[in-house]
Amino acid sequence: MIRKLLSAGLFIIFAFFVYMDFSPGIELILVLSLALVAPLWEPVGYLSLAFLGFLLVYRSIGGFVGIFTLIFAIEYVESIHLAKRNAPAEHYYVLFAGTLLAVPVYYFAYLLSLYAPSLVNTVVGAVFIVLLYVLFYLVVKR
Repeated sequence: MIRKLLSAGLFIIFAFFVYMDFSPGIELILVLSLALVAPLWEPVGYLSLAFLGFLLVYRSIGGFVGIFTLIFAIEYVESIHLAKRNAPAEHYYVLFAGTLLAVPVYYFAYLLSLYAPSLVNTVVGAVFIVLLYVLFYLVVKR
């Protein structure tokens, strides 16, 4: 029961950030309606993540609000996935820690972009993804 309440709470926070990003409009309705169907069929949740990412890039929404919108969207969709599989609490802790790591990485890339070409953002993101993959590979292999 607590897992479903966690997903509902994350949806409310996610909806608040989406409202701050898009205000009342068609984008808000599309993103939230796709996210509401996610508990019934998981691929729709991932589709809503992709659509949200596309809209954030298309509307040039970034910074604090953009990064936290994406963080809470990922946490919402993945918490539904974990709740369906009755995952232990440690999996939720890893989910929250992993998604919140995006904040310092984002601001580190932002600081680098102030002093270097824009290619640095892509390089920092790619290096971080590769290191994250290696870390998860080593943890799962063990």
